[in-house]
Amino acid sequence: MTRKPQQRTQQTRSRILETARDLLSRNGADAITAEALASAAGVAKGTIFAHFTSMDGLMSYVLLDDIRSLLPENIAAVRAADTERFADPLERITAMMMSLVAIITSSQLSLRLFLENTGATDGKCALEFIAILDQLDGLLIAYLEEWQASASVRPALRHDRTSREMVDGLIAFMIHVAIQFRSCQLGSLDMARDKLKRHAEAYLLARTEPPRS
Repeated sequence: MTRKPQQRTQQTRSRILETARDLLSRNGADAITAEALASAAGVAKGTIFAHFTSMDGLMSYVLLDDIRSLLPENIAAVRAADTERFADPLERITAMMMSLVAIITSSQLSLRLFLENTGATDGKCALEFIAILDQLDGLLIAYLEEWQASASVRPALRHDRTSREMVDGLIAFMIHVAIQFRSCQLGSLDMARDKLKRHAEAYLLARTEPPRS
């Protein structure tokens, strides 16, 4: 039985993306050229550009898949099973943001593509990126809402901003730290994490702790 053209097209596209991911992990972003990718994937160079308008477009999909992997398949089930999620809320918030920072700063190319696709550099947003980032924002918003509503979680979260407003601020800090790391102003991801956590602490915590019940 022969495969349908649409199925063959999807399989070719998937093979190109997987090969690009493999080349990226083994040789780095600078080694990924159309010629090298075509040879490794066993396709013609023209086939790559038939599926993707440019190499930047192709690598944007690789980056998008990495970002999408941060979303749990069943958010409600994961949340219900995570009984220690408020043991250290500042650390949890920092870890959630750093998981994205680690992906978008894996290379200069990744950071540039992230900034371009989210409209941070030229004002043009890729809707697929925005949709995934909106879901990640939703995880942060839900966490902050639970934290804000709790009278027992310490340290206490500020109440003079909505969770949406606080997430907007956290995203600004995250992008700032990511740029500093890739521009060598921060020497390691650990330094980036420490700075991001300090930003989050200064921004999120209530100025005065409410009395304990």
